[in-house]
Amino acid sequence: MPRPLPAAFPLRANLLPRLYEESRRSGWVSPEAVGSIARDLRLPLAEAWEVATSFADFSFQAPMPAEQRCGWLACRTAGSDAQGHCQFRCYDAPASAPECPFPAQMVRLAGPLLAPEHAAGQALAAVREMGRDRALATIAEAGLRGRGGAYFPTGAKWQNALAENRPVALVVNAEEGEPGVFKDRALLSVAPQRVAEGIAIAAFVLQPAVLVLFVNGHADPMAESLSAALAGWPLDVEPVLVRGGGGYVLGEEGALLNAIEGRRPVPRTRPPFPAQSGLFGMPTIVNNVETLANLPIIFSDPDAFRTSGESNSPGTRILSVSGRVERPGVYEVPLGTSLRELIGRAGPVVSGEPAVLMGGPSGGFLAATALDVPLSPGLMHPTGAMLGAGGVTVLDAPGDIREAALMAAAFNASESCGKCTPCREGTPRLLDALSAGDTAAIADLGEVLQFASLCGLGQMAPGPVRSALHFWPEVFA
Repeated sequence: MPRPLPAAFPLRANLLPRLYEESRRSGWVSPEAVGSIARDLRLPLAEAWEVATSFADFSFQAPMPAEQRCGWLACRTAGSDAQGHCQFRCYDAPASAPECPFPAQMVRLAGPLLAPEHAAGQALAAVREMGRDRALATIAEAGLRGRGGAYFPTGAKWQNALAENRPVALVVNAEEGEPGVFKDRALLSVAPQRVAEGIAIAAFVLQPAVLVLFVNGHADPMAESLSAALAGWPLDVEPVLVRGGGGYVLGEEGALLNAIEGRRPVPRTRPPFPAQSGLFGMPTIVNNVETLANLPIIFSDPDAFRTSGESNSPGTRILSVSGRVERPGVYEVPLGTSLRELIGRAGPVVSGEPAVLMGGPSGGFLAATALDVPLSPGLMHPTGAMLGAGGVTVLDAPGDIREAALMAAAFNASESCGKCTPCREGTPRLLDALSAGDTAAIADLGEVLQFASLCGLGQMAPGPVRSALHFWPEVFA
């Protein structure tokens, strides 16, 4: 049985860790196991089942031996005919093995985040010397934006949480469950101490009562690297490692917090925002590991950070590049770099024209004529392409487009958590309409999904469909 969570956590927060451990131990979660866990945690059996069955990675039947094979875009372009979910080894497609530490040779272009680690601890020492208030002001003045995909100003988020004048929770988000994205895995393999020092800086400034490390359930190397890197750093609160149970919706902050609390991983209505009332009702900061890794860089040389990248989005961004390229892997470039320049570095290998899926299944496609756009937060094209979490999949147009668009639509339909009707009903209908070439229905469904869905999954699901139809309407005729 796994070690119980600290006393600061409600008993039911042990539910996901217990389900995860049972799944890893037995290969599945039996009815008897769910019943035993429910009794131990004093939960109604129905509630325990409701939570257990909402995670995509848990099986409730004894498993049959099967080879793990990825079926996402990079692997499909490399010849895979599998139907499995992304295994986050798009740099080595087709992938057909469990996760392994990210290979250093797949760092194709390194900047300050992926550079060799040195002088670990100097930035934290500088923060301690200047004190919490000045350190918080330095983060805000530096202009750091979150690197999880939403790009909210980090300093403002921290200030909002601290302004509540209540104990704060800090959640380190290493879930990284978007197909085609592996940049956090690279960062924690190549520069784990940079991430650890960033967490230590955040812990000093925020003084959280609770510190949770939420790591993708399949990413064992990432979990091991993060845990090992944090050993020895001065933290006044014990870090609690929680492993995910699968599901794209965990990329939404409310769903992530619900999962940690032992509830169904579904989005929360806003307001209140997590910085006001999040984990266990506490003001909560959810920061991606790449966001936190920027903190030692900022405090080592704030002026250098502010003057890199764009004026309103300074710094660099780690991008996961895969698909039809000679040199797949991670590329760290200043924000504002041209997408065409990035694709040129990776070396497109196409028989037609290069096209790009930006922002994964919730983003959009860009044709060869639309690649002269900066890699910046927000929409890169009105039809849906966006920087998002930094996934860049290069495709051969028009040959790859129909299948890629259908795959994105099918993924969004399968990953809907089902909480809100527009997404639950609209995403499968969008898939059906695209398959049938019903462009009139697609336009109407897209409007409903975008403006009526509760969270970003449904709101952005029309992006790949709209953009594919915009640039290559002939392939769906």
